[in-house]
Amino acid sequence: MKNIGGQKDGYISRSSSRVKGLDKHNRKESKSDKMKERKSSSKNPAVQNYSEIEKEIDALTISLKNNEKTSDGKYQNAVMTDPIEHSETMPPGGIDISPDTSLNGKKSESFFKEYCKEKNISNHIRNVETKNSHGKEEVLPELATQEKQKTKYEKTQNNEDRAEKTGWQKLGTGRIVFSDKLKEYVYEISEPQLNDKELAIKKRLIHLFMIQTDIDVSGMDEYEKIKHLEEVLGGIIERNNFAIDNHSKDKIFYYIFQEFTGYGKIDVLLHDDEIEDISCDGQGIPIFIYHRGYDSIKTNVLFNNDEELDSFVVKLAQVCGKQISVYEPIIDGRLPDGSRLQTTLGKTVTQSSTFTIRKFRDNPLTPTDLINNNTLSIEMVSYFWMIMEYGASILFCGGTASGKTTALNALSLFIPPSFKIVSIEDTREINLPHENWIAGTTRSGFSTSEKDKSGKDIDMFDLIRAALRQRPRVIIVGEVRGKEAYSLFQAMATGHLSYSTVHASDMQTLIQRLESPPISLPRALLTSLDVIVFIKSITTADGKVSRRITSTVEIIKLDPESKRLISVTPFSWVSPIDDRFKYSGGSNILDKIKSERGWSGEQLNKELSNRKQVLEWMRKNNIRSYRQVGKIVAEYKKDPAAVLERTQKDAA
Repeated sequence: MKNIGGQKDGYISRSSSRVKGLDKHNRKESKSDKMKERKSSSKNPAVQNYSEIEKEIDALTISLKNNEKTSDGKYQNAVMTDPIEHSETMPPGGIDISPDTSLNGKKSESFFKEYCKEKNISNHIRNVETKNSHGKEEVLPELATQEKQKTKYEKTQNNEDRAEKTGWQKLGTGRIVFSDKLKEYVYEISEPQLNDKELAIKKRLIHLFMIQTDIDVSGMDEYEKIKHLEEVLGGIIERNNFAIDNHSKDKIFYYIFQEFTGYGKIDVLLHDDEIEDISCDGQGIPIFIYHRGYDSIKTNVLFNNDEELDSFVVKLAQVCGKQISVYEPIIDGRLPDGSRLQTTLGKTVTQSSTFTIRKFRDNPLTPTDLINNNTLSIEMVSYFWMIMEYGASILFCGGTASGKTTALNALSLFIPPSFKIVSIEDTREINLPHENWIAGTTRSGFSTSEKDKSGKDIDMFDLIRAALRQRPRVIIVGEVRGKEAYSLFQAMATGHLSYSTVHASDMQTLIQRLESPPISLPRALLTSLDVIVFIKSITTADGKVSRRITSTVEIIKLDPESKRLISVTPFSWVSPIDDRFKYSGGSNILDKIKSERGWSGEQLNKELSNRKQVLEWMRKNNIRSYRQVGKIVAEYKKDPAAVLERTQKDAA
């Protein structure tokens, strides 16, 4: 893989993924062999950027050899990690220089530091290890201090210094780096670099594997596929007497496994849980991601030509069980891990092929996460718990990537476990622990218009119509955007609890959207809705991108004269400067609950306080798995006293 961005000067890494030395064979490697390997790797344009730094490092290596002697008069051997062999693993923002483990003494350390100071190359040094008189490895303190000062992935945003490692033997690394040149953060993928010999062996292995192996792996899980592939490749290497060491074998296996069981160039991105979206806008353009902590940032990965990108897009479509072609150049699908794919074929509707992947979380965010992220306050979560248990239909509104579906999924954990739920989506995103739950998704056939629609086309309207015959207590629609909205609101009017999302930033925009084609909803039906939640992606005072529920609006009635909706707003968010939520003191739904259950105001407040206590207990004990949270909500529904007693014992 060719990297951009990460191969340019000025990148400051927030973590070190240094390769710990070379194997014994490489340590005995002659200088002429080194030069041959460099010559064979010089075709890589990323390597050519190292020319000036290489000269300085070579000078350092020679100086160490000429100046450092042991007590018996023999020269010490200084071994450095070859920047050409690992050029993609170690960008110029942090080149590794590893003295041999036999190098010791203060003279070596002082000479090394003096040389760095004289040549002014300390900015290129990521980590220098030596051994003290006791044989313990240590990092030179001055260089470690410089590295800390350079790192711009600061703890001020409560981020840990981490690198996402994945792939065979965890050789692939994804991390956030800061570009001094671009003055922005970049997501950098570092992977092992193959030399010409290793590339030839990789190509030969793939060829032999494809002609010698014919086994159905459709019933295997990912672990079984990897195990089988490892055994088959090992057998091919043994039978054909490939002369490769373990280090080269691991690098070759990394790319073969990435190609056969992973997603090629974007495999590292798909394994990073902090990434929400992956977007490729065409060949020669860096892939962009949407990161939870850094918003939209570019990566150092790109597709070099149209042929490579077209082939990858066809593969993605096939993984989703679909075919993309000139006849059908736009595909919406779902990857095996649940991620949503949208892709187009080049030279048809777009100049170059494109794809966008919305990642699916196996362990979705829960109310505990929303509280920790300050998406909403603990009082608001207690309020939603109460009204969803009571039975209130809610519509989540916001812009693109504002967190509508995330909030819907998290708060749906408060649906009582006995309720029958039917969810309807274009692509599966809702993930609930409830057993009494039917998850439906649409299916595209071959029709080009509504008039030509056949039985192979199943849209959201068909699924809602079918759901109403299944006698559900709750209907969840991923997003309303067409005629299915009319059926959904009719279901609300007939007593079905309904939860959905829609693109709208405020009340006026929402009403215009619902009343205009293609939805065309009568305003009178809007009174079937109980609560409207507006959520927004905002930038806080410290510059961090976050999601906030800006207002929670309860629909009371429609004024028959002015035809205006009368509403009340129990909770609202103040501002980016004053990042908090305020309670207005009035809620029509809570008043209904109090009246129907015969509670006094004190009893209602006590119940809300009890739920806050349980939520705070879950937050303090880091109970954030959606199954754990769902289990506690179910237990509280059956025996609230027992759950409260457990929280009090833990607090004591």
